[in-house]
Amino acid sequence: MPVESLPQGLRPRSQTGLKYQTPAPQKGIVPSPEVQEKLQSMQEGQPAFEWFPAAPPHLMPYLYSQDELGNTVARPGPLIDVFPLEPLVQGAKTWSSGQGLRYSLQQTFTYSGMSDVMQGDNDLGNYNLDLAAKWAVFDRRGDLSTAGWLSTQIQYQSALGGVGQTQSVQGNIGSLTNPLQFRSSHSGWRVPELAWQQSFDAGRWVALAGVISQRNYLDGNGYANSGRGQFLNSALVNSMVLPLPAYDYALNLQWQPSNHWYGMLGYSVGNANAGEKPGTNFSWDAWSLEWEVGYMTSDLFGLGRGVYRIQPFLARADGSVQGGLGFNLEQQLGPGSPFGWFGRFGFGGSEVSGGAKAQVGTGFVMHAPLKYAGWVPRLSNDLLGVGFVWSQPSATTKTVYHDNEYVFETFYTLQLSPTTLMQPDLQVVWNPAFNPDPGPVVVFQFQFVVKW
Repeated sequence: MPVESLPQGLRPRSQTGLKYQTPAPQKGIVPSPEVQEKLQSMQEGQPAFEWFPAAPPHLMPYLYSQDELGNTVARPGPLIDVFPLEPLVQGAKTWSSGQGLRYSLQQTFTYSGMSDVMQGDNDLGNYNLDLAAKWAVFDRRGDLSTAGWLSTQIQYQSALGGVGQTQSVQGNIGSLTNPLQFRSSHSGWRVPELAWQQSFDAGRWVALAGVISQRNYLDGNGYANSGRGQFLNSALVNSMVLPLPAYDYALNLQWQPSNHWYGMLGYSVGNANAGEKPGTNFSWDAWSLEWEVGYMTSDLFGLGRGVYRIQPFLARADGSVQGGLGFNLEQQLGPGSPFGWFGRFGFGGSEVSGGAKAQVGTGFVMHAPLKYAGWVPRLSNDLLGVGFVWSQPSATTKTVYHDNEYVFETFYTLQLSPTTLMQPDLQVVWNPAFNPDPGPVVVFQFQFVVKW
């Protein structure tokens, strides 16, 4: 976003601040050439060694989108240009990034209404806080360049409207997929990630060790990878076939040898749940190993950018060692087109899969639909999506009434202000796996998201 188009209160207060200003990257998407040039210029002229550097560590483009957070609050194309608190929020973010700390704070207020329930209430409210942070501790530049930083994610969840903390949309309708992906079974605070992150060879290699949420790095997708502004159903945020644990001791290795290829490997061990320490019920016999190899292109047969991922995995649970395979694809539908398609397809051993032993999640999105329709030209960051899911449950102690569950979802996300989103979402669930009533169940949800 050009600096001169920002309200005066949101502009960096000095040329130093302008030099180190970086946009928030979107996971699963290679940063634009303009952003890559800006990042390269930030590294130029820096000392050979620096503690708590203001410039982000040098990383290959795709790894940057997965491993960095940026330091800019404002997002372009809102309905309302500015809110009064935004200069203070941006000032705090600019100051902290000058000390090497970049973060993303998202607060989400969600209303969920269901046409029919198996148990509990038809109307639920949820508040969710998600704080992700990367604190660059040192950066050694030059021929043997390496950088190290702390990576963490802290979350908080609470029910709204006086409804019990134990209720959820997923539990109340008896579905396999979760209509509100980030709704956890644990209320209160939880820490999915606290790890040391280290880059090598000018950012071609990155390693993490500690407590890791593997879904922060594996199974990224530019069109469907967030429950805050994109699809809300869990199967359209991440594959439910892949075991993508959090809260456990883990290792994650990343490699991007060229602008077109990357590889990742994630290993996790343990049995901890949300809100528990990683050593809770720890056992070396419970582990998962996921690979991901991706190919990226800026233009596939004249259609535009695309990313194509293959994801084999192997895991052990309850004495069984089984494997599986996933595919994660995304493709723009024409150069400069606002339309895109994505698909996640996977199958795996029933004992070790993440929740579904077989699943298909696919859909289409359109960026800036009101702008392209000519109705509200100033809106350049809203999003419209339509998705479909088919799932079969993995091994479970619950009674399975339907082996094949189907979900239809559509949503519209409005960029209300530079830091806030409004999102109505509609889902229809047929044959919920753990509900004797085949439905369909209609779930309407409305979200208000604040991104700082």
